[in-house]
Order: sequence, then structure tokens, then C-alpha cells
Amino acid sequence: MNGNINKRIAALFSFCLLFMVVHGQVAIHGSVSTEGKALGGVRIDLRRDGDNKMLAYTFSDGQGKYHVQTAQSGPFTLLFKALSFKPASLSITPTQADTLIDVQLLAGGVEQLQEVIVHSKGPYRRGRDTIELAVKSFLQGDERTVEDLLRKIPGIQVGTDGSIKIGNKEVEKVMVEGDDFFEKGYRLLTQSMSVRPLEKIQILQRYSNNKQLKGIENSDKIALNLQLKEESRAQWLGSVDAQVVPIGPKYYQANANLMNFGKKNKYYLLGAANNNGVDAVSSINHLIQSGSPDEPGQIGVGITTPTLIDNTPNLPGFDYKRTNFNNDKLLSLNTILNPTPQLKIKWLGFANPTKKSFYRNTVQNYHLQDIQFTNTEDYQFTRNIDNYFTKLELQLEPNKRTLLSYSGTLGSLRKNDLGALLFNGVQSEELTKSKGYLTNHNLSYSYKFSERDVLVSSLRWIKQQSPLDYSINQYYYEDLFGGKDIHAVKQHIENNLQYLGATTHYVSRKKNGDFFELAFNMAYQQQQLNTELKLLSNPDESGGTAVSPSGFSNAMDLNVFQTNLISKYTFKRNKWELTPRLQAGLVQNRLTDFGKPKHKNNLLLSPGLSGKWVIHPKGRLETDLYFQQQNTSPTELIPHYYTTGVRNFIRGTDNLATLSSSGGTLMYTYGSMTDRFFANLSAGHQILFDYVGTESSLDPNFSLVQQVLLKNKKSSNYKADLNYYLKVVGGNFRLDLGANTADYETLVVGVGNRQIHTETYDYGLSFRSAWKSRLNIYTGYALQSVTYRSDSKTTLNNSRGFLNVFLNMGKNIQCNLKNESYRFGSFLGQDSKTYYFSDFSLSYELRQHRTRFTMTAKNIFNTRFFRNAELTDLYNTSTEYKLLPGYISFGVDYSF
Repeated sequence: MNGNINKRIAALFSFCLLFMVVHGQVAIHGSVSTEGKALGGVRIDLRRDGDNKMLAYTFSDGQGKYHVQTAQSGPFTLLFKALSFKPASLSITPTQADTLIDVQLLAGGVEQLQEVIVHSKGPYRRGRDTIELAVKSFLQGDERTVEDLLRKIPGIQVGTDGSIKIGNKEVEKVMVEGDDFFEKGYRLLTQSMSVRPLEKIQILQRYSNNKQLKGIENSDKIALNLQLKEESRAQWLGSVDAQVVPIGPKYYQANANLMNFGKKNKYYLLGAANNNGVDAVSSINHLIQSGSPDEPGQIGVGITTPTLIDNTPNLPGFDYKRTNFNNDKLLSLNTILNPTPQLKIKWLGFANPTKKSFYRNTVQNYHLQDIQFTNTEDYQFTRNIDNYFTKLELQLEPNKRTLLSYSGTLGSLRKNDLGALLFNGVQSEELTKSKGYLTNHNLSYSYKFSERDVLVSSLRWIKQQSPLDYSINQYYYEDLFGGKDIHAVKQHIENNLQYLGATTHYVSRKKNGDFFELAFNMAYQQQQLNTELKLLSNPDESGGTAVSPSGFSNAMDLNVFQTNLISKYTFKRNKWELTPRLQAGLVQNRLTDFGKPKHKNNLLLSPGLSGKWVIHPKGRLETDLYFQQQNTSPTELIPHYYTTGVRNFIRGTDNLATLSSSGGTLMYTYGSMTDRFFANLSAGHQILFDYVGTESSLDPNFSLVQQVLLKNKKSSNYKADLNYYLKVVGGNFRLDLGANTADYETLVVGVGNRQIHTETYDYGLSFRSAWKSRLNIYTGYALQSVTYRSDSKTTLNNSRGFLNVFLNMGKNIQCNLKNESYRFGSFLGQDSKTYYFSDFSLSYELRQHRTRFTMTAKNIFNTRFFRNAELTDLYNTSTEYKLLPGYISFGVDYSF
């Protein structure tokens, strides 16, 4: 890393550290009682944890009231002592200047705390592992769904795809009254469920998916729990909304939700249809392939067939809904039943037929010494998707120590892409057909030996078939294959997976807080991948000939049998903990290529060390060091070429190699989302001693990419987010800073080895008001700078700004104006251009009838195209995308 980078990174973190000191007076008050009666004359001592130093003391008055304060920072110990009563001791870390604590004492002389009631003024209430938010404290009037509400809460980040993060961790699930339907597919709930019945949102820290592991496992997972208003529980609730465009383009959106969240049974029914760019299901993979790979007892999470051809558009830094010409439909029926206290049944069912269209024009420039050419693509495609799947979960708890659970998924995933391509002035038609099938079953058994020891065993079976047919009715590859009478190209892919895995996991929490974890697992995986490229003299193969060029077909069969032993031990002391870990695996590989087998058996060792240190009451330091070994993946082993699109061919290393890497991360956390100021700073560095790189042979009409084994790729990342509530302006400021660097090697035929250095810098500042008035705003600006340096240096700067204004115009009338600006390309260069977008909505609400009428104007400036730029180590690309036109729609939203 050169000196300029070091200076920029040092300046970035120096700026962050200026925010680290916040001083304030801590005042604690409350009442002391016994059996419901006020208790006077009780001595209350306030001592500092660690050295037990006395900071202040007082006595309760005749009404049992007390007040004590200090300028010191916590954590503290509060001692309550009175004659004929048991002393009470309470460890606290006040998160605000004014904290209310009520205590009840028991008669006697033994130290025991019976009940502590902590009341926190404001929108937050914090427990040991739970932060509770009052929904009404964040409502501004324009929220329709749960996601709309979550976007208003400082400390919660909602991505453009609906993913939810708190700090640097994505939430595990979003539950309603303690039960969840969709695990990490929670966006289906948050983007559809009405905010009206909500009373509280609970942020559950150190969450355990397995109830037998709660309080035992070392978990850093986060979940959300939505609590309903009392009158909304065990009642049929729902909402229906519809929007239509009466004049102009016929865009529409309709949604219907019906739900009942009772104590025993829960039901959630959802129907949706739209053609205005909104995905009915944001990511179906989160629903089909669920689970947490780092959770005790889990095995086979994320195992799936590889994706070889993907036409999904990549829209860096832009709202995909503006380019998504769609016709989505969704019907989802979901239920959770508790027929007995010991049995829980969860069933999910989905049908999601969808049609999407997409349009783009691309100019791709190659400038590598003597390799100089430009490709142009005018591309539009239509995708038809038919997804149907169901999931069944059973949970049986015959006694408090035993839990038996089963999860089974059955899915049919179909996708047809029809593309019209004008490549370098030559017209062609591209067709991709896929008809996938998936079944995934997991059986898990948990046994709790004691309150500190649990054994979890699981067995998983996966079978997946993802066949694919690709064709193009034009021949661009005469310089590669020869032949002048070829009219079309086809490729058929057989992509099949079988997986069987078993694990046994023992976890133990010692009395002193130490934690021990031991796991043994075995897994067998078979990946069959057959591809065949055909050059056709007649597009429909009738009356013509088909030629399969040498080196462009595969008959790969990969069999992997792996056994692993995983061990962890956490040494936990007062303010720090240290966790050494080791994973040792024996892997037996058998790779067959057209009947010719290769064998390799090897031992994989992956040790690591992590630590946590509470350096002061509000500051925590976490670190992780690791060394990792793994084998090359199935796509990195494919022996011969296969096509991934119009001009791209790729092949694997055909080498059963072991890849080694090491790295470390350091993260500092100050405060939490309940504080006026909280921040997260992190840094990481990684060295790939062995990695799979590329050797490219470039031609205007085709690109041959050979994956090769290379050495010593280095990367570093730095990130900071700082949040501060500034009382004088009544709002929350957020500063986001990030830097990523990488050094690696690529090979280009005719050029040789190229040493690549990349730098990416991100800067963002935003402000969200929390004014108790009719007006509120949310505004911000973000910059990104990307640099690639090899033979020459190329830099790309992009930026985005936004201003959202919400105005309560009077009783039941609100309006919302959302403005965005994007600048793609060089920030100060002549080729850059700024694109402006503005959306407006006006709503009138009949609260007594739970009905809202809306008028929405989308893309007011009617911006029809935008062009962005992208850099890689081989080329730079300028891409123009077609956008949905501006329109005005009218809608009604009814809740019941």
C-alpha cells in the first residue's frame, strides 16, 4: 500500500476518533417498596464496578423515593440496605442521563434482589439482550408497511433489496409475537405487512434459533420481534390496497394481506400483483435455502447447484425498480399451528409467476497495449419465471430437555429468457431455458443434559437438478472454430447435485462463563456437470448438421467425501474473552472427466483466534485472526470450455488443489442505538496464498477465459459509520466512510502477467429529522471513487444525493416528496452526466374507517434513460438503461 493510501486512511480514522468522547451527568432515581408499600430509611449506595469505590449515597424518604447522581461513567453497582430486609445489589450501565429504577425488598437478612423495574423515558427501553422500541415514537404519518417504519429508526439500515442490518450484522429473522414464517426471507413480511397493528419492535441480541441453546451458545445473531397492540392479537387483521394509472401507461399495483396471530395458531396469507417495477418476491433463494452455517447442529447450508449462465442485470448504485419492466404475481399461504403444547407445525406455500423485461445499450472498451477494440451491444430481453414451492417444518418437544425438528422443502423453478441482441451491428436472438427441481430435507435432534450442556445432531439430504438450454441464432465465432456455413449455436447443460450430511455438536457453558464447543460432521456430495456446445448448419437442426468443437464439451463427475472435527473454547473473564478454535478435515476427492478419474486425498487445517474486550463502559473491541484451507470449488474444476453468454467462454483449472489464506479483522464499537452517539469502526486484511485467477484470450467476437492457480492476492478494507443525535436541530446525523484496496495478478494472452492494484473509497453523510412538527426531512449525499492501476491508472467517480420531505398538511392529509440525483462517470469529467428523479405522493386518511386515499406521481421529470460507467481490470464499460416512464396513479388502502 503506497503512502498516499496510508495518509487517506489515517485521516479517515483520525476524523472518526474525534467523536469518541462524550461526557454527561448521570442521575438515578426511583422508589423502594416492600409488599406494595413505600419503604423509607433505606440506604442506597452508588459504587463503581471494578474497584468498588463509593461515588455517592442517599436514603429513601417517607414515600420511598430516592435520588442519587454522579459525574463518573458506568458501569455501577447500586446497593439497597435496610434493617430487617434482605440487602439488594444491582449492576447497571445507564444509557441516558436520567434513569428511573424501582426496587422491591424482601423481609430477612440474606442478600437477594426480588424484582427490579427499570423505566426509560423516550422511545427506547433496554434489557440485557433486548432493545425495545415504541412504534408510535417513530411514526411520522407516511408509513404503510413495516419496512417503511424500520427505515425511520436510527441504527437500523434497510437496503434497496429490503435486507435489514443493525451495525454490520444482518438480522436473522423477523418474528411476529415470537414466531417467524420466512427466516432470512423476512422481506416478504416487512414489505407487505401493515404497520397499523404494531405496538413495539424488539431487537433481540445474542439470539438463538434453537431454544435449547438459548443462554448457552456463543451467539452474536440479531433478530427482530414485532409485538402487536392488545386489540390486534388473536384477531383477523388485514389490508387491501390497489393503485392504477387511469390515463397514459397502464401501470398498476395490488396487494392483499390477511393474518391472524394468536397464541396457539398463526396465519398469514398474501396476494400481490403489479407491473410497476416492484418485485413480488425480492429473493426466493432466502426462502428455499434457509439456515445459519455457523449455528450449532447445522450442516449443508448453502449447498446448491452452481449458476453457469445468468442474464440478471447488474445495476450498481441504482434503484432497480426504475428499470424493472415487469408483470409480477404472487400467492402465498402460510400457517403456524400448535395443536398441542409439545408440537408445532409450520407450512409455507408459494406460487410466483413473473414476467420481466429489460433494456440496455453497452459500449465496452479494451485498451491493453496492442489489444485495442470496442464492442457495442444493444440488448433487450424478456424473462418468464414460474416458481412454485412448499416448505414444511415440524417441531416436537416431548419434554423440556428434548427437541426434535424436521424441515422439508420441495420446489419447481422455471425460467425462460428471450433476448434480442444487436452485437457490433449484427442482429441475433438469444434463448435460455431452465427448468429446475429441488428437494431439501433436514432432521435435527437436541438434548439438553443440564442448564449448561446441550447435544445437537442433524441429518440433511439435498437433491437438485438445474438443466439449462442456451441458443443463439447467429454465428460470431468463425475466427475461433472456422466454418462459413454455420447459422446457429446451441449448448445443453445437465447440472445435478446430490448431498448427504450428518453432524453431532456438543456445546457447554461453564459456571465461570467459559464456553466449550465440539463438533464432528461427515458429508458426501456428488456434482454432475455435463455441457455440450453444438455448431448448427441449420438453426432448427432439421435437415442440417451439428458439429461439437473439440474442447468445448464437458462430462464432469465430482465426488467429495469429507469428515470434519471442529473445536472451540472461550476463556471468559470480567471484561474480556478469548476463543481459540481449530477445524481439521479429511477430504477424499474423485474427479471424472469423460470417464478418466483423478483422485486426491488431503488434510485441511483451519485454526483461528478471536477475542473481545470491554475497554470502557460504552466501548468494545473485537478481533479475529484466522488461517484457512479449502479445496477448489466445482466451477473452478470444470475441465473444458462452456459458454456463459454471447461472446464469453470459460473453463476451470482441472486441478484438485488446496487453497490457503489468512487474515484478520479488528472492530471497535462505541455505544449502541439507544445512545445519542454510537459508532462502528472496523478494519480487515486478507492474504490469499493460493487463489484462482484468470488467463484471458481477447478478441472482438469472443473471449476465452482459462481459470489458473495464482499466488499472493492481498486485500484490505476499512469501514466506519458514526451516528449522532444532535438535540439542537432535532435529528440524527450519520457519517459513512469506507475504503477497500486489493493487489493481485491476472494474465492476458499477448500481454503476459499484469499486476493489478485497485482502490475504492466511499463517503456518505445523511440527516434524518425527528421533529415534533408537521415537517420532517431525510437528506444525504454519497460519493464513490474507484481506481484500477496496472500499465496505466484509471479512476471512476460516482455520486448520489437525495432529499425526502414529509409534510403533514393538516388533519389526515400528508404529502411526501422524494428527490434523487445520480451522477455516473467522472465526477468532474466532460463525460459525466447528472440524472434527476422525483416522486410525489399525496394521501388523505379516514382514520375512523381505516382507509387511506393516495395520489402518486412517479418519475416526475420523465427521465427515460440513464447511463453509468463501470471499471474492471480488463475493460471499462458505459451502459445505458431504459427506465419506466413517468405516470400518475390513484390508489386506496383499506385496513381491517
